[in-house]
Parts: sequence; C-alpha cells; structure tokens
Amino acid sequence: MTTLTERYVWAAARSVPESQREELSRDLAERIADTIDARIESGASDPESAERDALVELGHPATLAASYSDRPPMLIGPRYYFVWRRLLIFLESFIPATAAAASALGLVIAGGGWEVVGQAIGIGVTVAVHLAFWLTLVFALIERAGSGQWPGTGAAADGRGSAEADPLAWTPEQLPQLPESRRPHRRADLIATLVWLCIAAGLLLWQQFGVVWEDGERSAVPLLSPELWAFWIPYLYVLIALEAGFAVWIFRNDWSPASAVVNVVLNAAFAVPLIWLFVEGRLFSDEFLAVVSPHLDADAVRALSVLFVALVVGACLWDAIDGIVKAAKGGGRGTLSFPGNRSTRP
Repeated sequence: MTTLTERYVWAAARSVPESQREELSRDLAERIADTIDARIESGASDPESAERDALVELGHPATLAASYSDRPPMLIGPRYYFVWRRLLIFLESFIPATAAAASALGLVIAGGGWEVVGQAIGIGVTVAVHLAFWLTLVFALIERAGSGQWPGTGAAADGRGSAEADPLAWTPEQLPQLPESRRPHRRADLIATLVWLCIAAGLLLWQQFGVVWEDGERSAVPLLSPELWAFWIPYLYVLIALEAGFAVWIFRNDWSPASAVVNVVLNAAFAVPLIWLFVEGRLFSDEFLAVVSPHLDADAVRALSVLFVALVVGACLWDAIDGIVKAAKGGGRGTLSFPGNRSTRP
C-alpha cells in the first residue's frame, strides 16, 4: 500500500469498533488495490491517478466505515451527516467557552463577585444549545434543498469536478496523517511546553524576592502581593502541574475535540482569575505599586492596564485557538474541510 492508501484505510478503520478494524482494513486494502489494478490495466490512468480516482470513488472514509458497521448516519440524512458532525464538534469546542469567558470578564470588570461564575456557565450552556440547534437546522435545510450524490461519492473522472460542484465534497487531500508521522511534531511541542512551564514556575517563586532595580541594585520588593500565597499562587502552581500533565497526555494521545475543550478550560482557569485579581487591585504588591506609581501618570496607568488585560486575554485565546486548530486537523493535518485545513504536507 502507498501512503495515501494507508491514510485512507486508517481513517476508515478508526471509525468502527476495534473488533472490526482488522477485517475492515484487510478488505478495504484489497478493494482499493483491485480498483487501482483494473484502472491501470484498462489504460485509463497512471498508477498515481488511479489510486486517487479509486479513493474518490469510495468517498469519505467515515461514510464508508458506517456502511461496514451497519450504523447508518440518519440524524439529518446521510448526505451531509459527517460534515455536520465535524463542524458541530469544531464550533462547540471553543465558541461556548469563549462566550462564557468573555461574559465573565465583563461581569468582573462591572464589579461582580463569585456569582459571575454561575452566570458565565449559564451563558456558555445557552450558547452551546443555540449553536447546536441553528447549525442542525441549517444543515437540515441544505439537505432538503440539495440534490445529487453524497459529498465525496460518485465522481467526476479526475476527482475535481465534484469538489467544484459541491464545496462540502470530500477529497483524498483531507485524509489525516498517520499517527507515527505526527509524533516528531508532538515531541517538539511537548519539550517546548515543559520548558516554558518550568520557567513560569521558577519566575513565580523568584518574583517574591524582588524584581525592582534601583541605582543598579535589586530591591526586595515582590511583584505579586504576598497575600496571594494563601491561595492564588498555589492555585497557579496546580494549574502549571495540570498543564504539564496535559502536555504529556497530548504527546501520547494527540489532539482531539475533547482535548481542545480541556485546553480552553485550562486557559480560562488561568485568565479569568488573573484578570479578576488585577481589576480588584489585588494582583500586584503595595510595595511594587509604590515604587512605580511616581513614574506614571493617569494616562500611562490606564494604557498599561488595558495592555496587561489584552496580553493575558490574547495569549490565552491564541493558545486555545491553536489547540482547536490542531484538533480540527486531526492532531496533525487535514481531516476537516473548513477553515485552514487544506495542508498536504507529509
């Protein structure tokens, strides 16, 4: 089998129960090989084109796997079911959490207390329900208004005509990479994450012994309020430990929609308390503020405050979106047919 066929067989086999995977993999590999041989012998295609055409003819691997396992996708109809499911998982993995975090931040800035947690969770659940309902409704309308074949089945002769006719059509370029092909990239992510977490843990302790320099000498002025050691700094150390464990888990299991949600939660668990403490004036120590305040006017304080909040939110949002994109690309590259997912790198 070539790499492209291996990717197709692997993508199909992972969609069925483990007890059926070996049989499906064997039967599917033989079916693809027979189809390729038939195309080559008839002179219709060269080996590379014959393989691609054979996979296009088979259609989306998850759709094919559903027919093998007798689990027909009937929620909104078979034509768009798998596209609907992938898009729903993709959107639900970050939009409700982002809405909840944004509402919590607004309520905290408005002077709310711990009750904002319950309100933010309620908003997140409401957004999740509405998102699922309206997305399903849209796909149901598309299903009933559309015509023709399932996305990625049937075919133009070169496999491109159907994709042009139907933007939701499946093509072999969207096949996920094999797990062993992605491991080197995950190893680099793991090392970088653990190094940065160790640096963060060290800085969190080091700042307590003074970060202010005056006349070339360091003063014993802590950056963060010593009162935070009663709960919030240990809380941050717990988050660092959870992040380290999560990074190891990602290395061993790769990204998935569930891990992307966990990543969003971890980022929110860091950003929301940090911004709340800052807005309440409890984040930085009085000694540190006494040293820097004489050098700043009101406009500078306001600008730095906005910059601090923007940096915290931006960094956490970037990391959350990065995890979502990696999950959307199947832990490596190329399983979804929407935003940013057309890479065909090996």
